[in-house]
Amino acid sequence: MTSREPRSVVSVAPGVVFVEGPVSNWVVLAEEDGVALIDAGYPADTDLVLETVQYAGHDLDDLRRVYVTHGHVDHVGGLPGILARYPDVEVLAHADELDNVRGPGRQQVTPAEIGGRLASPRVLRWLARAIRSDALRPTTVSSARAFTGADFDGRAITPLPAEGHTDGSTAYLLPAANAIVTGDAVVSRHDTQPASWSPRPRMITPFFTADQDRAIASARALPIPEILLPGHGPAVHRVGSEWVPVSA
Repeated sequence: MTSREPRSVVSVAPGVVFVEGPVSNWVVLAEEDGVALIDAGYPADTDLVLETVQYAGHDLDDLRRVYVTHGHVDHVGGLPGILARYPDVEVLAHADELDNVRGPGRQQVTPAEIGGRLASPRVLRWLARAIRSDALRPTTVSSARAFTGADFDGRAITPLPAEGHTDGSTAYLLPAANAIVTGDAVVSRHDTQPASWSPRPRMITPFFTADQDRAIASARALPIPEILLPGHGPAVHRVGSEWVPVSA
């Protein structure tokens, strides 16, 4: 691996590998015609994202597309570096999210705003990690396009609306894996939250979200199957009435 190390890499089902990255997460997905990613980390994560594709057993030349949950820099920041090496990779997002994905401006609270509003030690530690991840680097993904229903024909993945965190936030249901990839619509834990909080489906810290009321309503409407693959925190699965981290 690169000097940046994932917190965990787990195979949650055949062809589905979840990466809990240094600060945010992504998924490596085997598809019928190649390999897909769901999200791509911060700008500093480009090499690590590509290495995890290989770690999952795939050839990088088979990388075909990236499905985006939402356009925050910790989820699309790795894309410019990936596209510089693999320009034919498609980037797909909800139509309402394209401005956020394409950038460079996006519907996202800035590190300066966060640091000025809530300077708790855990928030400042998270902020330092974000800045080390190149959170301040201008990020553009001009080739991103809106997905359509045809993009999912014959594929074992279904997009679901999860707006509120951003205007076009999207979750992706993986029925064969009994899993859902939620981005930041639902997380299991975030570094700005108390370390004592056990990982389970929960809302992200509110100041990251554009419309909290809308986000709560969207989250409540999402089907949550056996396995949750969040944008932050470990993958968790349901055991009876409890949620526990998925083991490597």
